Amino acid sequence: MKKVLIFGSTGVIGRSTLDVIRRDRNNFKVIGLCVYKNIKLLKEQIDEFEPEYVCVVERNVGESLQIGKGRKLFLGEEGLREFSSVKADISVMAISGISSLNPLLTTIENAEMVALANKESLVVGGFLVKEQARKFNTKIIPIDSEISALFQLLNLKGRNGLEKVYLTASGGSLLHWEKKDIERAGVKDVLNHPVWKMGKRITVDSATLVNKGFEVVETNYFFDLDYRFIDIIIHKECLMHAMIKFKDNIFFACFYNPDMRIPISFALYYPERRNSIEDFSFFSKPVSLSFSPVDYEKFPLLKVILEAAKRGGNSLAVVNACDEVAVDYFLKEKISFYGIFKAVDYIFNLYEYKEVNSLEEIFFWDKWAREKTEEYLRKLC
Repeated sequence: MKKVLIFGSTGVIGRSTLDVIRRDRNNFKVIGLCVYKNIKLLKEQIDEFEPEYVCVVERNVGESLQIGKGRKLFLGEEGLREFSSVKADISVMAISGISSLNPLLTTIENAEMVALANKESLVVGGFLVKEQARKFNTKIIPIDSEISALFQLLNLKGRNGLEKVYLTASGGSLLHWEKKDIERAGVKDVLNHPVWKMGKRITVDSATLVNKGFEVVETNYFFDLDYRFIDIIIHKECLMHAMIKFKDNIFFACFYNPDMRIPISFALYYPERRNSIEDFSFFSKPVSLSFSPVDYEKFPLLKVILEAAKRGGNSLAVVNACDEVAVDYFLKEKISFYGIFKAVDYIFNLYEYKEVNSLEEIFFWDKWAREKTEEYLRKLC
Protein backbone atom coordinates (compact mmCIF):
# COMPACT_ATOMS: atom_id res chain seq x y z
CA MET A 1 0.00 0.00 0.00
CA LYS A 2 1.39 3.40 -1.03
CA LYS A 3 1.46 6.19 1.56
CA VAL A 4 0.32 9.50 0.08
CA LEU A 5 0.79 13.12 1.16
CA ILE A 6 -1.46 15.72 -0.47
CA PHE A 7 -0.52 19.41 -0.57
CA GLY A 8 -3.57 21.52 -1.38
CA SER A 9 -6.14 18.85 -0.58
CA THR A 10 -9.17 21.18 -0.76
CA GLY A 11 -8.35 22.57 -4.21
CA VAL A 12 -9.48 21.13 -7.54
CA ILE A 13 -6.46 18.84 -7.92
CA GLY A 14 -6.51 17.80 -4.27
CA ARG A 15 -10.18 16.88 -4.36
CA SER A 16 -9.72 14.97 -7.62
CA THR A 17 -6.76 13.08 -6.13
CA LEU A 18 -8.86 12.06 -3.13
CA ASP A 19 -11.60 10.87 -5.46
CA VAL A 20 -9.14 8.57 -7.24
CA ILE A 21 -7.88 7.23 -3.89
CA ARG A 22 -11.43 6.86 -2.58
CA ARG A 23 -12.04 4.30 -5.32
CA ASP A 24 -8.99 2.20 -4.46
CA ARG A 25 -8.24 2.24 -0.75
CA ASN A 26 -6.51 -1.15 -1.03
CA ASN A 27 -3.59 0.45 -2.84
CA PHE A 28 -3.38 3.91 -1.27
CA LYS A 29 -3.36 5.34 2.24
CA VAL A 30 -3.59 9.10 2.75
CA ILE A 31 -1.15 9.88 5.55
CA GLY A 32 -1.17 13.68 5.27
CA LEU A 33 -3.46 16.52 4.19
CA CYS A 34 -2.32 20.13 3.79
CA VAL A 35 -4.51 23.18 3.12
CA TYR A 36 -4.14 26.93 3.20
CA LYS A 37 -7.26 27.82 5.21
CA ASN A 38 -10.33 25.84 4.10
CA ILE A 39 -10.75 23.94 7.35
CA LYS A 40 -14.45 23.27 6.79
CA LEU A 41 -13.73 20.92 3.90
CA LEU A 42 -10.53 19.74 5.56
CA LYS A 43 -12.55 18.47 8.55
CA GLU A 44 -14.67 16.34 6.21
CA GLN A 45 -11.54 14.98 4.54
CA ILE A 46 -9.98 14.14 7.91
CA ASP A 47 -13.09 12.25 8.97
CA GLU A 48 -13.14 10.26 5.74
CA PHE A 49 -9.45 9.53 5.14
CA GLU A 50 -8.07 9.59 8.70
CA PRO A 51 -4.59 11.01 7.98
CA GLU A 52 -1.79 10.91 10.55
CA TYR A 53 -0.60 14.41 9.66
CA VAL A 54 -2.56 17.63 9.04
CA CYS A 55 -1.22 21.03 8.04
CA VAL A 56 -2.99 24.42 7.89
CA VAL A 57 -0.77 27.17 6.49
CA GLU A 58 -2.95 30.03 7.76
CA ARG A 59 -2.02 29.70 11.43
CA ASN A 60 -4.85 31.83 12.86
CA VAL A 61 -7.42 29.66 11.10
CA GLY A 62 -5.75 26.39 11.93
CA GLU A 63 -5.48 27.05 15.66
CA SER A 64 -9.21 26.43 16.05
CA LEU A 65 -9.10 23.07 14.25
CA GLN A 66 -9.85 19.98 16.33
CA ILE A 67 -8.24 16.95 14.66
CA GLY A 68 -8.66 14.33 17.37
CA LYS A 69 -6.14 12.20 19.20
CA GLY A 70 -3.35 10.36 17.45
CA ARG A 71 -2.80 13.00 14.76
CA LYS A 72 -0.15 15.69 14.45
CA LEU A 73 -1.17 19.21 13.47
CA PHE A 74 1.29 21.55 11.71
CA LEU A 75 0.56 25.29 11.58
CA GLY A 76 1.96 28.21 9.62
CA GLU A 77 4.97 28.37 7.33
CA GLU A 78 7.12 26.55 9.86
CA GLY A 79 4.49 23.83 10.07
CA LEU A 80 4.47 23.57 6.28
CA ARG A 81 8.22 22.93 6.32
CA GLU A 82 7.76 20.17 8.92
CA PHE A 83 4.84 18.65 7.01
CA SER A 84 7.00 18.62 3.86
CA SER A 85 9.58 16.53 5.73
CA VAL A 86 7.16 13.64 6.34
CA LYS A 87 8.29 10.46 4.60
CA ALA A 88 5.91 9.23 1.90
CA ASP A 89 5.75 6.98 -1.12
CA ILE A 90 3.91 9.63 -3.14
CA SER A 91 3.70 13.36 -2.54
CA VAL A 92 1.03 15.19 -4.55
CA MET A 93 2.05 18.82 -4.94
CA ALA A 94 -1.09 20.82 -5.73
CA ILE A 95 -0.35 24.10 -3.93
CA SER A 96 -0.72 26.95 -6.40
CA GLY A 97 1.76 29.74 -6.99
CA ILE A 98 5.41 30.24 -6.15
CA SER A 99 4.67 29.42 -2.49
CA SER A 100 4.91 25.76 -3.50
CA LEU A 101 8.62 25.97 -4.31
CA ASN A 102 10.03 25.58 -0.79
CA PRO A 103 7.76 22.68 0.26
CA LEU A 104 8.34 21.04 -3.13
CA LEU A 105 12.11 21.06 -2.70
CA THR A 106 11.70 19.62 0.80
CA THR A 107 9.23 16.90 -0.13
CA ILE A 108 11.45 15.82 -3.04
CA GLU A 109 14.03 14.95 -0.39
CA ASN A 110 11.54 12.86 1.59
CA ALA A 111 9.21 11.21 -0.94
CA GLU A 112 9.89 8.32 -3.30
CA MET A 113 7.88 10.04 -6.03
CA VAL A 114 6.31 13.48 -6.50
CA ALA A 115 3.15 13.93 -8.56
CA LEU A 116 3.50 17.55 -9.63
CA ALA A 117 0.50 19.72 -10.52
CA ASN A 118 2.03 23.11 -9.79
CA LYS A 119 3.35 25.03 -12.81
CA GLU A 120 4.99 27.98 -11.10
CA SER A 121 7.61 25.94 -9.26
CA LEU A 122 9.09 24.80 -12.56
CA VAL A 123 8.53 28.14 -14.27
CA VAL A 124 10.56 30.13 -11.73
CA GLY A 125 12.80 27.44 -10.22
CA GLY A 126 12.97 24.52 -12.63
CA PHE A 127 16.73 24.27 -12.37
CA LEU A 128 16.51 23.87 -8.58
CA VAL A 129 13.72 21.28 -8.84
CA LYS A 130 15.67 19.20 -11.36
CA GLU A 131 18.84 19.39 -9.29
CA GLN A 132 17.00 18.33 -6.12
CA ALA A 133 15.27 15.42 -7.85
CA ARG A 134 18.58 14.24 -9.28
CA LYS A 135 20.32 14.57 -5.91
CA PHE A 136 17.75 12.44 -4.06
CA ASN A 137 16.85 10.16 -6.97
CA THR A 138 13.20 11.16 -6.70
CA LYS A 139 10.89 10.54 -9.64
CA ILE A 140 8.69 13.48 -10.67
CA ILE A 141 5.55 12.61 -12.63
CA PRO A 142 3.55 15.49 -14.14
CA ILE A 143 -0.15 15.85 -13.37
CA ASP A 144 -0.73 18.80 -15.71
CA SER A 145 -2.85 17.30 -18.51
CA GLU A 146 -0.70 18.37 -21.46
CA ILE A 147 2.62 17.59 -19.80
CA SER A 148 1.29 14.21 -18.66
CA ALA A 149 0.19 13.45 -22.24
CA LEU A 150 3.61 14.41 -23.58
CA PHE A 151 5.32 12.34 -20.88
CA GLN A 152 3.33 9.31 -21.98
CA LEU A 153 3.95 9.87 -25.70
CA LEU A 154 7.70 10.22 -25.28
CA ASN A 155 7.84 7.17 -23.00
CA LEU A 156 5.95 5.10 -25.58
CA LYS A 157 7.61 6.30 -28.78
CA GLY A 158 11.04 7.49 -27.66
CA ARG A 159 12.96 10.41 -29.15
CA ASN A 160 14.82 8.89 -32.06
CA GLY A 161 13.87 11.02 -35.06
CA LEU A 162 11.72 13.39 -32.98
CA GLU A 163 11.19 16.70 -34.76
CA LYS A 164 8.54 18.65 -32.85
CA VAL A 165 6.20 18.43 -29.85
CA TYR A 166 2.83 20.15 -29.73
CA LEU A 167 0.86 21.26 -26.68
CA THR A 168 -2.84 21.92 -27.15
CA ALA A 169 -4.63 24.98 -25.79
CA SER A 170 -8.38 25.33 -25.39
CA GLY A 171 -8.15 29.06 -26.02
CA GLY A 172 -10.13 29.69 -22.86
CA SER A 173 -13.51 31.34 -22.48
CA LEU A 174 -12.82 34.15 -24.99
CA LEU A 175 -11.59 32.08 -27.91
CA HIS A 176 -14.48 33.06 -30.17
CA TRP A 177 -14.63 36.70 -29.11
CA GLU A 178 -13.47 39.34 -31.57
CA LYS A 179 -10.25 41.06 -30.56
CA LYS A 180 -12.04 44.44 -30.37
CA ASP A 181 -14.58 43.01 -27.89
CA ILE A 182 -12.15 41.31 -25.51
CA GLU A 183 -11.31 44.59 -23.78
CA ARG A 184 -14.84 44.68 -22.30
CA ALA A 185 -14.76 41.05 -21.07
CA GLY A 186 -15.76 40.90 -17.42
CA VAL A 187 -14.75 38.52 -14.67
CA LYS A 188 -17.79 36.29 -15.18
CA ASP A 189 -17.07 36.07 -18.90
CA VAL A 190 -13.45 35.07 -18.35
CA LEU A 191 -14.17 32.54 -15.61
CA ASN A 192 -16.79 30.76 -17.73
CA HIS A 193 -14.45 28.17 -19.25
CA PRO A 194 -16.40 25.96 -21.67
CA VAL A 195 -14.70 22.70 -20.66
CA TRP A 196 -12.45 22.74 -17.60
CA LYS A 197 -13.45 23.59 -14.04
CA MET A 198 -10.34 25.13 -12.49
CA GLY A 199 -9.19 27.65 -9.93
CA LYS A 200 -9.74 31.33 -10.72
CA ARG A 201 -6.16 32.30 -11.56
CA ILE A 202 -5.53 29.39 -13.91
CA THR A 203 -8.89 30.03 -15.61
CA VAL A 204 -7.86 33.63 -16.27
CA ASP A 205 -4.42 32.42 -17.40
CA SER A 206 -6.20 30.04 -19.76
CA ALA A 207 -8.00 32.99 -21.35
CA THR A 208 -4.73 34.92 -21.82
CA LEU A 209 -2.79 31.72 -22.75
CA VAL A 210 -0.28 32.53 -20.00
CA ASN A 211 -0.86 29.01 -18.68
CA LYS A 212 0.16 27.60 -22.07
CA GLY A 213 3.32 29.68 -22.05
CA PHE A 214 4.10 28.25 -18.63
CA GLU A 215 3.51 24.73 -19.97
CA VAL A 216 6.09 25.40 -22.69
CA VAL A 217 8.55 26.16 -19.88
CA GLU A 218 7.49 22.97 -18.07
CA THR A 219 8.13 21.02 -21.28
CA ASN A 220 11.58 22.52 -21.56
CA TYR A 221 12.49 21.47 -18.01
CA PHE A 222 10.74 18.10 -17.90
CA PHE A 223 12.07 16.81 -21.20
CA ASP A 224 15.21 18.90 -21.85
CA LEU A 225 13.71 20.09 -25.13
CA ASP A 226 14.91 23.32 -26.69
CA TYR A 227 12.17 25.90 -27.12
CA ARG A 228 12.42 25.77 -30.91
CA PHE A 229 11.10 22.19 -30.80
CA ILE A 230 7.97 23.10 -28.79
CA ASP A 231 4.82 24.49 -30.41
CA ILE A 232 1.23 25.30 -29.39
CA ILE A 233 -2.00 24.62 -31.28
CA ILE A 234 -5.56 25.63 -30.44
CA HIS A 235 -7.86 22.67 -29.84
CA LYS A 236 -11.10 23.86 -28.28
CA GLU A 237 -12.56 20.39 -27.58
CA CYS A 238 -9.80 19.56 -25.06
CA LEU A 239 -9.73 15.89 -26.09
CA MET A 240 -6.22 15.79 -27.53
CA HIS A 241 -3.68 16.98 -25.00
CA ALA A 242 -0.35 16.64 -26.79
CA MET A 243 1.11 15.45 -30.06
CA ILE A 244 4.59 14.59 -31.31
CA LYS A 245 5.95 14.68 -34.84
CA PHE A 246 8.85 12.66 -36.22
CA LYS A 247 11.15 13.51 -39.11
CA ASP A 248 9.29 11.14 -41.44
CA ASN A 249 6.13 13.28 -41.01
CA ILE A 250 4.41 10.73 -38.78
CA PHE A 251 2.39 12.18 -35.87
CA PHE A 252 1.35 10.49 -32.62
CA ALA A 253 -1.22 12.03 -30.31
CA CYS A 254 -2.55 11.43 -26.80
CA PHE A 255 -6.32 11.68 -26.32
CA TYR A 256 -8.41 11.43 -23.20
CA ASN A 257 -11.51 12.93 -21.66
CA PRO A 258 -10.93 16.38 -20.07
CA ASP A 259 -11.01 15.00 -16.54
CA MET A 260 -8.06 15.72 -14.24
CA ARG A 261 -8.57 12.39 -12.49
CA ILE A 262 -7.09 10.69 -15.56
CA PRO A 263 -3.57 12.21 -15.40
CA ILE A 264 -3.75 12.03 -11.58
CA SER A 265 -4.54 8.32 -11.77
CA PHE A 266 -1.70 7.82 -14.25
CA ALA A 267 0.73 9.48 -11.83
CA LEU A 268 -0.48 7.60 -8.73
CA TYR A 269 -0.27 4.17 -10.38
CA TYR A 270 2.86 4.84 -12.43
CA PRO A 271 4.49 2.79 -13.95
CA GLU A 272 1.40 0.54 -13.96
CA ARG A 273 -1.79 1.40 -15.81
CA ARG A 274 -5.12 0.94 -14.06
CA ASN A 275 -8.57 2.45 -14.47
CA SER A 276 -9.90 3.95 -11.26
CA ILE A 277 -12.65 6.15 -12.71
CA GLU A 278 -15.62 5.72 -15.02
CA ASP A 279 -14.97 4.23 -18.46
CA PHE A 280 -15.01 6.70 -21.33
CA SER A 281 -15.22 6.08 -25.06
CA PHE A 282 -14.75 8.64 -27.82
CA PHE A 283 -16.92 6.56 -30.12
CA SER A 284 -20.15 6.32 -28.12
CA LYS A 285 -21.34 9.45 -29.92
CA PRO A 286 -20.20 11.60 -32.88
CA VAL A 287 -17.03 13.58 -32.16
CA SER A 288 -15.65 16.52 -34.13
CA LEU A 289 -12.10 17.75 -33.61
CA SER A 290 -10.72 21.13 -34.63
CA PHE A 291 -7.17 22.47 -34.69
CA SER A 292 -5.87 25.93 -35.52
CA PRO A 293 -2.69 27.98 -35.06
CA VAL A 294 -2.40 30.49 -32.23
CA ASP A 295 -3.38 34.08 -33.04
CA TYR A 296 -0.60 35.95 -31.23
CA GLU A 297 -2.28 39.29 -31.92
CA LYS A 298 -5.31 38.10 -29.99
CA PHE A 299 -3.16 36.58 -27.22
CA PRO A 300 -0.29 39.11 -26.87
CA LEU A 301 0.59 38.02 -23.34
CA LEU A 302 1.66 34.62 -24.62
CA LYS A 303 4.38 36.30 -26.68
CA VAL A 304 5.71 38.00 -23.53
CA ILE A 305 5.84 34.70 -21.60
CA LEU A 306 7.65 32.91 -24.43
CA GLU A 307 10.15 35.74 -24.76
CA ALA A 308 10.79 35.62 -21.00
CA ALA A 309 11.33 31.87 -21.26
CA LYS A 310 13.94 32.31 -23.97
CA ARG A 311 15.73 35.06 -22.02
CA GLY A 312 15.93 32.94 -18.87
CA GLY A 313 17.58 34.32 -15.73
CA ASN A 314 15.20 36.36 -13.60
CA SER A 315 12.74 36.91 -16.48
CA LEU A 316 10.23 34.19 -15.62
CA ALA A 317 10.21 35.01 -11.90
CA VAL A 318 9.38 38.59 -12.85
CA VAL A 319 6.55 37.87 -15.32
CA ASN A 320 5.01 35.16 -13.10
CA ALA A 321 4.82 37.52 -10.12
CA CYS A 322 3.50 40.35 -12.27
CA ASP A 323 0.83 38.12 -13.83
CA GLU A 324 -0.33 36.88 -10.42
CA VAL A 325 -0.74 40.42 -9.07
CA ALA A 326 -2.45 41.67 -12.24
CA VAL A 327 -4.86 38.72 -12.34
CA ASP A 328 -5.80 39.44 -8.72
CA TYR A 329 -6.56 43.07 -9.64
CA PHE A 330 -8.70 41.87 -12.55
CA LEU A 331 -10.62 39.40 -10.39
CA LYS A 332 -11.34 42.24 -7.97
CA GLU A 333 -12.59 44.25 -10.98
CA LYS A 334 -9.98 46.97 -10.51
CA ILE A 335 -8.57 46.66 -14.05
CA SER A 336 -9.82 45.46 -17.43
CA PHE A 337 -8.92 42.10 -18.96
CA TYR A 338 -6.32 43.71 -21.21
CA GLY A 339 -5.03 45.54 -18.15
CA ILE A 340 -3.33 42.26 -17.27
CA PHE A 341 -1.31 42.41 -20.48
CA LYS A 342 -0.54 46.10 -19.99
CA ALA A 343 0.86 45.45 -16.52
CA VAL A 344 3.00 42.45 -17.49
CA ASP A 345 4.24 44.16 -20.65
CA TYR A 346 5.15 47.31 -18.69
CA ILE A 347 7.14 45.42 -16.04
CA PHE A 348 8.76 43.20 -18.68
CA ASN A 349 10.12 46.32 -20.37
CA LEU A 350 11.16 47.82 -17.03
CA TYR A 351 13.15 45.06 -15.34
CA GLU A 352 16.89 44.49 -15.78
CA TYR A 353 17.99 41.00 -16.79
CA LYS A 354 20.02 39.17 -14.16
CA GLU A 355 21.22 35.62 -13.78
CA VAL A 356 19.47 33.63 -11.06
CA ASN A 357 21.32 30.85 -9.26
CA SER A 358 19.60 30.42 -5.91
CA LEU A 359 16.27 30.23 -4.12
CA GLU A 360 17.00 33.56 -2.43
CA GLU A 361 17.48 35.27 -5.79
CA ILE A 362 14.21 33.84 -7.12
CA PHE A 363 12.28 35.23 -4.16
CA PHE A 364 14.11 38.57 -4.40
CA TRP A 365 12.92 39.08 -7.98
CA ASP A 366 9.47 37.76 -7.15
CA LYS A 367 9.14 40.39 -4.43
CA TRP A 368 10.60 43.12 -6.66
CA ALA A 369 8.14 42.38 -9.46
CA ARG A 370 5.15 42.28 -7.10
CA GLU A 371 6.04 45.66 -5.63
CA LYS A 372 6.61 47.26 -9.03
CA THR A 373 3.38 45.81 -10.41
CA GLU A 374 1.42 47.07 -7.42
CA GLU A 375 2.90 50.56 -7.95
CA TYR A 376 1.96 50.51 -11.63
CA LEU A 377 -1.57 49.19 -11.10
CA ARG A 378 -2.37 51.65 -8.31
CA LYS A 379 -1.62 54.45 -10.77
CA LEU A 380 -3.58 52.69 -13.52
CA CYS A 381 -6.61 52.37 -11.27
